[in-house]
Amino acid sequence: MENVHSRPIISSFAPPWLSAISIKGTNKPYQNLLPVRHHLPPPAQRKIDNPEIRDQLDAFISRDEYPIPAVPDREGYYKDQHFGWWLSGLQDYLTIKRTIAEHDISLAFGDQTFELGCASGRVLRHFACQEPALVHWASDIQLRHVEWVRSFLPQTIRVFQNTVLPQLPLESNSLKLVYAFSVFTHIDDFELAWLAELRRILAPGGIAYLTIHSERTWQNMNPEWALWKGLDRHKENIPDYQVSMDLFKQPMPAPKTVFCWTTGQTYNTQVFHSDDYIRTAWGRFLSVKGIIAGGYDYQDVVVLQKEL
Repeated sequence: MENVHSRPIISSFAPPWLSAISIKGTNKPYQNLLPVRHHLPPPAQRKIDNPEIRDQLDAFISRDEYPIPAVPDREGYYKDQHFGWWLSGLQDYLTIKRTIAEHDISLAFGDQTFELGCASGRVLRHFACQEPALVHWASDIQLRHVEWVRSFLPQTIRVFQNTVLPQLPLESNSLKLVYAFSVFTHIDDFELAWLAELRRILAPGGIAYLTIHSERTWQNMNPEWALWKGLDRHKENIPDYQVSMDLFKQPMPAPKTVFCWTTGQTYNTQVFHSDDYIRTAWGRFLSVKGIIAGGYDYQDVVVLQKEL
């Protein structure tokens, strides 16, 4: 497959009210990369710790002949490490499968899944390629990402743009699995309404797999992390806290600590949650089955389940 260059269907219409609840992104042509098999490093350089991936890598790759998004369309993640970006999504897909299996949940023909905040499909592509018998839903707040998934990943994916408002055009009690990476790390207002909305669309017994910045993230803050670099870059426009590494040597100021900068309308927060807040606030909507420390890099994973 050759590089695919096409322009997303994004109009120039962007009134202030729309920009306050969603992101359009540029309508410049995509500059896609070739499928992952073209970016496979030599075996000695692959650094694959997971034996399941090592043993089945060729099979995983053979089922994914879709282009890789260019670095700007994956928000800079992994820079020129294109195989590393693809591999990270595969690892997270397999971790989700393993985690739900630990709670006696399996995915069968026709079961429905949903990714909130799918971006350009880092994890979603693996669900779609490795689990074609499932029904895959996905959404993102940025239209350019939605257009990328719609244009270049399997046509079976039902992808749409969501807003900051907690409403999803999905049926109640319909989904076996909902997952979201680095989404609740950016939700300040309407957080609990989003939990209620996820509860609505989950089927009884369904699982939500959500990542957060936890009190462990706070305690282990590292100046090399993108999280810190972003806070440091915006610190002059964060009114509620004096951002410095010294701040993170102290306990979290509140069970839900929110850094919000005044220079952006959307995507302008970083949120930290304590374990107690997760269990007492989120636990009112879904049963908290566990909090996996470091389940997603420096983020934790919260595993929740809707009652039967």
